[in-house]
Amino acid sequence: LPSYRRILFFVATTVLIWISEPLLSLVDSAAVGRYAGKTLQSASTSTIPNLSSVIQLASLGPATMLCDSSIYLSLFIAMATTNKLATSFAKEDLKEQISTISHVMAISLAIGTTLFLLITFRGESLLSSILGPAGATITAETAKGVMETVDLTPQVLHAALGYSRIRSAVYPLAVMGLTSQAALLCAGNTQTPALAVFVASIANIIGDYFFVAKMGFGVRGAALATSIASVLANGILVFRVWKMRQSWKEAYGEKRNTQQIQTLQVADDPSLTPFISFPNRKDFVSLLKLAGPMFFVLIGKVMGYSAMTVKAGSFGMVSLACHNVLMRVFFFFATCGDGISHAAQTFLPGLFYRKSLVEGESSELSRRNNAEDDQNARTLLKRLLSIATVAGTVNCIAGRYIANNAGRVFTTDTSLVSLMSHVSPFMGLGLLIHPITMALEGSIIAGRDLKFLVSTYVLSITVLLAQLKFVCKEFVGVWHTLLLFQSIRIVQFGARVWRRTASSKGNGEATT
Repeated sequence: LPSYRRILFFVATTVLIWISEPLLSLVDSAAVGRYAGKTLQSASTSTIPNLSSVIQLASLGPATMLCDSSIYLSLFIAMATTNKLATSFAKEDLKEQISTISHVMAISLAIGTTLFLLITFRGESLLSSILGPAGATITAETAKGVMETVDLTPQVLHAALGYSRIRSAVYPLAVMGLTSQAALLCAGNTQTPALAVFVASIANIIGDYFFVAKMGFGVRGAALATSIASVLANGILVFRVWKMRQSWKEAYGEKRNTQQIQTLQVADDPSLTPFISFPNRKDFVSLLKLAGPMFFVLIGKVMGYSAMTVKAGSFGMVSLACHNVLMRVFFFFATCGDGISHAAQTFLPGLFYRKSLVEGESSELSRRNNAEDDQNARTLLKRLLSIATVAGTVNCIAGRYIANNAGRVFTTDTSLVSLMSHVSPFMGLGLLIHPITMALEGSIIAGRDLKFLVSTYVLSITVLLAQLKFVCKEFVGVWHTLLLFQSIRIVQFGARVWRRTASSKGNGEATT
């Protein structure tokens, strides 16, 4: 049973690692908002001052939504990797560990390539749907003091498409890196992912300064900086996983020789399979049973967040730009919840596996071991929820402070700064309950209670979409909807986990 100290160290390290992607997006938003307007001026809007910064920043809304959502969708293979590896570690099955890495690397490469082709050839239509019909209109005062409504859709779409295509060029390696990161964390290696984050952060900051501030490339410069940082970081991760797998192959070979295990077929020997190898039908079905429901859940989340962006765009370009900045802040702090969820998915499967070994046995020792594993699982969940409560409180305070007092870091537009401050209370409440929700969700995934997970998201996403369509009448209502989405999930997850742990506790007491 992991102690508070071990859980905190794991979560803190994981948060530092996972914070890299939203951190890079925040750096991009700040660099573009501060410097793009000084170097880019649209000839068609020259009578309206200071619009270049808003155009560039607004283009990051649909662009980063498309790019981050695409990468986020691929997280299902990383989640399946964590669950399969955690179980194989509990079983001490080197053969399964080696083959799992080989299979998920091949699938990750295929997914990354598919995403690259999708954005390259269908990116414009996807961005148009995200931007919405009125997402690039703005009413501003001209140099002559006359209020004028301008449609900036072509400029915003052009900038967003350039950003997205540059980012997507490195997606094959990026998805492999995401899966590699999950494998390393599950194996207890936090040093390599931390190094990758450090390299990516430094490279992105330098790249943004050079390409955006100095060269004046605007959002394309930000995309170049992020892509270069992604190649460096994910290259480190994939290389380290390759070395880890090599050590497993050597250990498997030594174990096979010591125990005089004879491999009947060459295809069954994992030491002979390459680093990237597609699974056979049996292994693919096994992986699909885990990855399929998780992919559906991620699709639901992306649908929800994308619908929020579309709705925000319907209230004008200032609202869209404000929504972009607030979502960057939200996702930045949401990594705390993701780290806690990953801790649950890493530590709980081993307890569940040991419990399953003795469930069919009737000896007194087996019943005692079963009750002990139940108690350990409940204790671990309580520790995770305690950490999540503290993290949520800190996130709420810090997120609101940034939205209220640091708006000018992201833009010089006063209307954006004022709108960010107005919406910040609802963003803060969403950040408060997010880590608790993710701790509960992680425990459900660890227990492979995937049918319930899918049914929960069917309900919550349906309510979210209905709220946006029929109830949301102003921009602040978009964030009311996010808070409702979080509340539905925490109630459903909490009730499910409470019932399962209460039932488990009752059964454990009945056997004593």
